[in-house]
Amino acid sequence: MTRIGAALRLLTAAAVAAAVLIAPGPAYAAGRTFYLSPLGDDAADGQSLATAWKTLGRAGQERLRPGDSVLLQGGARFDGQLLLVQDDGGTEDAPVTIATYGTGRATIKASGLEAIKVYDAGGITIRGLDIVGDASTYDTWSGVLFYADDKVPARPSDVTLTDLDVSGFQLGIAFAGASPGRGFRNVAVTDTKVHGNRDDGLLFYGPAFDASNPSYAHSDVVIRGVTAYDNAGNPKNTATHSGSGIVLGSVRNGVIEQSSAFHNGFACASAGEGPVGIWTYDSTGVTIQRNVSYRNRTGTTADGGGFDLDQNVSDSVLQYNLSYENSGPGLLVFTARTNGALRGNTVRFNVSVGDAQGNGWYGGLTVAGQVADTAIYHNTIVTRRSAAVKLREGLTGVSIRNNVLLSQGAGAAVEAPDLTTANVRFDGNAYYRAGGGPVIKWGDGLYASVADWRADTGQGPGLDVDPKLQDPSATPSVTDPGRLTSVTQFALAGDSPAGGAGVKVASPGGVDYFGAPLAGRPVSIGAAQPATVAPADAAPGAKGRTTWLWVVAVVLLVVVGGGASVTAGVAAGRRSRRRRAVPAPRRPEAQKVPSQVGDDRQTP
Repeated sequence: MTRIGAALRLLTAAAVAAAVLIAPGPAYAAGRTFYLSPLGDDAADGQSLATAWKTLGRAGQERLRPGDSVLLQGGARFDGQLLLVQDDGGTEDAPVTIATYGTGRATIKASGLEAIKVYDAGGITIRGLDIVGDASTYDTWSGVLFYADDKVPARPSDVTLTDLDVSGFQLGIAFAGASPGRGFRNVAVTDTKVHGNRDDGLLFYGPAFDASNPSYAHSDVVIRGVTAYDNAGNPKNTATHSGSGIVLGSVRNGVIEQSSAFHNGFACASAGEGPVGIWTYDSTGVTIQRNVSYRNRTGTTADGGGFDLDQNVSDSVLQYNLSYENSGPGLLVFTARTNGALRGNTVRFNVSVGDAQGNGWYGGLTVAGQVADTAIYHNTIVTRRSAAVKLREGLTGVSIRNNVLLSQGAGAAVEAPDLTTANVRFDGNAYYRAGGGPVIKWGDGLYASVADWRADTGQGPGLDVDPKLQDPSATPSVTDPGRLTSVTQFALAGDSPAGGAGVKVASPGGVDYFGAPLAGRPVSIGAAQPATVAPADAAPGAKGRTTWLWVVAVVLLVVVGGGASVTAGVAAGRRSRRRRAVPAPRRPEAQKVPSQVGDDRQTP
């Protein structure tokens, strides 16, 4: 070490120490703290500002213990990769923490490899970093990769990623499990931006799904406050989907909430399957709620939608979300598999406006393939270029109740093949096609009235008059999931015939789209459930049911976030959805070294 180098390091330490501030976070169990600075020295011990390390490579060589922290100097850039392996893990109460110190945010700049790679390790918190790639990472590498192979005895657990900004990679953030039950458990990704990546912004994935013996790589996953945008898709990949925002695959028990996805997927080149803003596949017990997904695209005619419950998803819920102006469907339930594993799901209290702008195969709500035992109710769907609802062959035990289905464009309110009531049951919906024309297209039949359609098909009652929304021609401008309840234009007007005209639904949930409690209120059609209804004679065309008076002031008192999205299926016919295959694990080659002379632990 030269005297000049030592002096520079001491001056830097003194300046930083005067205003040092570790990025805010919870207090953890006592452990060692290692510092990184561009003026540091990898030959030092790294445990003070004056003896900071210089490189990520040196930090990656250290065997980190529960409660340890690695802090990068704010405002500085660090090139290379930070590698953590199985021996580096912490615990739930004493995680290993990777964060920033000083003023501003530290940046990790990767080239030719992942920026942060965690291999078979848990008990890790990463926060307050900007993570950027370049041309070499855009086609091949992940920004942050958590990988668990089939050699770990149990799922690594207790991982938190928060306040990250990740861009310029093939995958922004990825969690991969090489075999069933060998992914990650108790994972939270919060308040994070993933943008400008090629294939996906945020992705969880695992091994091939076995419907005869369902198993999932990951469990107990929370995605909250994530913003995914400008994840373009791969213009050279014509075989599989790319360009989604947020994707949960191979997850048991997860939630995506208060997140947003927009302007993703525009470069996807696959004509058979495409991207979706927010979606899940090969998973069970997933809730997608209070998100916004808008203006997502596809480079072909496949998908490009807002939200999706896709292949092999069971016992999951899509609720309280806002979708608008996507190329594909706002709400999609789809599978090309014939294993009967897409079942037991619920789609309720969502608002979709102006979706399905591209391929005519889709409606604002699209349900296709072997979809079983799925309940769809109290959604408000307004389309301008397609049918409000499009159904395809393969359905069993699907119920569609109490939805506003309003087509303002070329399509009917409902378009479907000649399905039986065992395939799908409609009850209590409001069907309307602005400008006239058939309201329902059912197989080869065209129906101008619900009465004629019911007589031929045995479907349940409903309205075929204008449901009278507040302002159905409006275009949503919501970009913040915290403002989902501001779209009162799509609540019912005071003289709407849909007030109090719904049918009872078992266990409908506690609140409507706007956050108003359902208890004690009349059952109305659509995503909003007002507290009072007008007398029946106040609304001509109410078909004998009572109507209601919509009170906007009540709704505006409630603030509930929302949004979500999912990747889906097809363009001109039923097509096969493919999962991402788990790559062969690359064994870390960096050797761990102890930080103190005399430490007798063996290096791996």
